[in-house]
Amino acid sequence: MTHSNHRQGTRENLKNDWVMLSLPYRGPPAITEKVERYNQICRRHHPINPDRPRGWYIWVFDDRENMEAALKELAEAELGLSVVVSGLFDEVAECCRTAGTRAHTVNHSLGFWGRTEKLPPPEILEITTMCGHALVASSLVWHLADRVRRNDVSAAAACQEMRKMCICDIFNHVRADELMGQLVEAIEEGRCAPPQPSPGAGLPCNLTTDLSGEGATP
Repeated sequence: MTHSNHRQGTRENLKNDWVMLSLPYRGPPAITEKVERYNQICRRHHPINPDRPRGWYIWVFDDRENMEAALKELAEAELGLSVVVSGLFDEVAECCRTAGTRAHTVNHSLGFWGRTEKLPPPEILEITTMCGHALVASSLVWHLADRVRRNDVSAAAACQEMRKMCICDIFNHVRADELMGQLVEAIEEGRCAPPQPSPGAGLPCNLTTDLSGEGATP
């Protein structure tokens, strides 16, 4: 499952970012029962996203011990489901060994190729790549960082706004809270600045964005 495979960051800020998922065929009652058991096990080990509907069987953990305990219980349950774990490569391998299992297949991201100078700065990519379908736009991150800097909104509330964009709910809002603080600090120190619009660029009409969820209004 590759949409959780391109998260950017340092080893330090990625060590508490774990995604666990299972996407079985949803058909026979026996499979439904196994999926419910899988969800019960994961929910028991303190994921940070237990409050969203389980349209997808994806859980995010901000603590290795919690994720490892969930993986160990899943291995012992022998549900017959394929389970994917995303995290730092060597630490995922260690977790599998501790849980009494091993990786069947490994996907390893090779990073970004091409005209990488056109990408947002690392401070932005560390946040946006936590949504594997690119639904957390860099412009939204810049906007929310500016609001946090001006004390219009808390970093935690800003991260919840970004989390809403991620339909799979693999966005680690706990990690994002920490990264948002670092981004605001970088902006204030002049180490990071939002892109400036090109001359003459703009919207065809006067629109303002309402982050409460009501959409754009003229």
